[in-house]
Amino acid sequence: MSQEEYNKYFEVLELPADSSLPEVRKAYLALKDLYSTASIAMMPFEDDITEERRTEIVEQIEDAYFNLLDFFDQKKKSPEHQGKSHAFDKDIEEIISNTPAFSGQALRQIREHLNIGLYDVALATNIQIHHLENIEIEKYDALPADLYTRGFVVSYAKYLSLDSKKVADDYMNRYHSWKKERRE
Repeated sequence: MSQEEYNKYFEVLELPADSSLPEVRKAYLALKDLYSTASIAMMPFEDDITEERRTEIVEQIEDAYFNLLDFFDQKKKSPEHQGKSHAFDKDIEEIISNTPAFSGQALRQIREHLNIGLYDVALATNIQIHHLENIEIEKYDALPADLYTRGFVVSYAKYLSLDSKKVADDYMNRYHSWKKERRE
């Protein structure tokens, strides 16, 4: 995808093309919240925007957000970006490099370091907050079936821009170990 196409996604989120990933997340959450719910800001326009149009706008916002996540992921892997990272990125990279296996606590630590609230994660991923809380505190007996739990962990990891397969594999290994110990 060309830079021009990505610039259109920044425009959908009402951001300049040089915005950072945290700025993209913040704009995404704000716009999704604005158009997804009956917000006070939208009251004057309720008669002008149909529910269909509102749904279409939310879909455009989500499409822009997920394409920009891919953009930042590709940018991070590009040769010109290698060796260059902001202090903020270095802090996250240090947390990740010091994490031999991802746990609920590691996810919480990364989320908090990014200054993201659980409500924001729930809104972006459509995962109920109590499930996210249970993932973070590893309250396995309160989590849904394995397949759902894995899906939730994958979505959560993607939202945090982590390697979702590694995070889910690590987390589910801990989960299955707990299940095995409980059976014995």
